[in-house]
Amino acid sequence: MPEAAPAEEKPKTVEEQIDAIFAPWNRSDAPGMAVGVVKDGKSVFRRGYGMASLESRVAIAPTTRLRIGSTSKHFTAMLALLLQEDGKLDLDAPIRTYVPELTGPGGEPTARQLLQHRGGSRCYLDIGFLMHGMLAPPVGEALKVQSRQTGRNFAPGTSMIYNNGGYHMVSIAIERVGGAPFEEQLKTRLFDKVGMPDTLSLPSDHIILPGMATMHVPSPTGGWRRGLFPSEEVRGEGAIVSTIDEMLRWTAHLRTRDKFGTKETWRQLTELPVYADGSKGGYALGLMFEDYRGLPTMHHAGGVIGGTCQMLTFPDHGLDIVILINGAPAANAVRLAEQIADVVLADQLAPEDEKLDPKAHEALLGRWYSPDSGLTYDFLDEQGEVKIALCGMPMGQRLRQDGDGKLVSPPSSIGAIEVDASGAGKGAIDVRFGGQSATYRKVEKAEAVDDAFAQAVEGRYTSVDGGGAVTLRREDGKLIARFADEPGSVEVELNQLAGLDVLGATVMRPDAMHFTVLNFDRTGDKAKGFVMNSMRTRGLAFERA
Repeated sequence: MPEAAPAEEKPKTVEEQIDAIFAPWNRSDAPGMAVGVVKDGKSVFRRGYGMASLESRVAIAPTTRLRIGSTSKHFTAMLALLLQEDGKLDLDAPIRTYVPELTGPGGEPTARQLLQHRGGSRCYLDIGFLMHGMLAPPVGEALKVQSRQTGRNFAPGTSMIYNNGGYHMVSIAIERVGGAPFEEQLKTRLFDKVGMPDTLSLPSDHIILPGMATMHVPSPTGGWRRGLFPSEEVRGEGAIVSTIDEMLRWTAHLRTRDKFGTKETWRQLTELPVYADGSKGGYALGLMFEDYRGLPTMHHAGGVIGGTCQMLTFPDHGLDIVILINGAPAANAVRLAEQIADVVLADQLAPEDEKLDPKAHEALLGRWYSPDSGLTYDFLDEQGEVKIALCGMPMGQRLRQDGDGKLVSPPSSIGAIEVDASGAGKGAIDVRFGGQSATYRKVEKAEAVDDAFAQAVEGRYTSVDGGGAVTLRREDGKLIARFADEPGSVEVELNQLAGLDVLGATVMRPDAMHFTVLNFDRTGDKAKGFVMNSMRTRGLAFERA
């Protein structure tokens, strides 16, 4: 008797396909995420995965509150625009108009430039990471750090480097001109109007909030640690707590725009800056705009200690996606949101951009340094794709190849980077950033710090802008740097770039995130000082004490 033909497998629904994407995190022994999807005003998917708290064994639900991190930024920008409507805040006035404590170069940028990360000021958070690691300084430290800066990353308006400190300064301006605490203004002028009762701005992870998920980070010894952001005063840069339901209510209002704001206010929120060379930036006021597989998107991700977020909307195609994560292992919120779009808009998306093949760019892989910029770039092979990282960061950003054959990274974190890698085989590449180009040459990390160089750099160095001191010492054949300011200290091991008076740190651990390049001035037996650069801090000078 002939065998019966196998029954055809029933095609999976959109909901089943999305659920399959998140199946690896449907577990009770690890933190997870909440996922929400709306298409043309109708809910397509809403579900929680994993645990909101491993300590209390509570699972994540669609109603669980989670941090949205830097996705908060466009809320801050909208609040600033509403105050501009009221005639209380001028986004094109220097920020020192409202924060006169900024007597140095940090007072020169306008609020609009700060909201577009084009102000050029240094950032209190990044300087804090460098000088005292993951310790939380006292309230008021942010303004104190911003006010003491005598230098800056670049002149206002000439470039872009993602800057949380600029948003903090705008938050202070909002509070001063708005006549109420910043957090209260967000609630009354935005959250209440849209119907977001579970959404609020929470300045500290030490505050207990009902219905809030715990942020989780892996422990080096196994298990999990609490994710506590090293600040008690996070504001417009990334303090909002929300749920997927309420964030999707907000994305709906980004379309209807019917609760507040004039047409001109909404235009300014989404207007992209134009640079001196005529190129258009991709970062508006707290929102990013770029195409995904041929379709225009508006989005902003967020990251805290132990959590990430992505808000992705396709304005012309009625698709909104929100993912809130509290430490789910190996979960990339940005990529997961794109995978959802791949499912929902499958018949409308262009073919995916080709990934840069490491085999085709083998000469580019490795570390490159320029004495002109004092920076290093790493080109990494991440799961079969070439990515770019700055100053020793362990994870890279995407690169795509433009029509001229150059490699380009989007302006999502530090600003757009353009790489001419045609000379990589001969050991030299050109990198364009912030309107300026520099030649980079391939370098190697020395197996050990040169003894004569270590002897020359040992000692104590101080910095007004850094607000403290760095002490270098040799210990068990290693060169150790102790960074210290008033709030605390952190120690990291430094490595030398072979044959150069340059040291680097690549450290990621519970008490420290240190990805820096130290360029030394060594004209005699003892170094006079050094200039430290990181992904978001440039030209931070230290002199021998």
